[in-house]
Amino acid sequence: MMTRFLLARRKRDLSCWRMAIDTDSARTAANLLTVRDMRGEIFPSEIFDEHAWNMLLRLFVAEASDEAITAPDLMALTKTPPAVGQRWLAHLVADAQIEPYADGSTITLTRSAVDRMNMFLRRAAGVHESDGPA
Repeated sequence: MMTRFLLARRKRDLSCWRMAIDTDSARTAANLLTVRDMRGEIFPSEIFDEHAWNMLLRLFVAEASDEAITAPDLMALTKTPPAVGQRWLAHLVADAQIEPYADGSTITLTRSAVDRMNMFLRRAAGVHESDGPA
């Protein structure tokens, strides 16, 4: 019973965070992912592996679209080997970037990570729009 309560509470709390994601920031994150994918087609991925950053961007875009992502989904989307992905997920939990999760459950960003992603992505969009530093 307590577990159901905690899960229901967590879902309610997380739905509030989804509303905090700025749609322009989500679009910027999606554009960054597209550019990163294009870069990976041209340059060897070993040069640019940033598993944690790719995970944060994918989670941000997924939460903005109200899509649930599990650890295996996230590793497939980011082309991260499972052992490496698990280590990065553990680090992201320890660093309070993602909420603690159980195997098979949805991975979500923390409120603080959502706020910082919004801030970063707004600044990044400003650089792209102005052709100079924000």
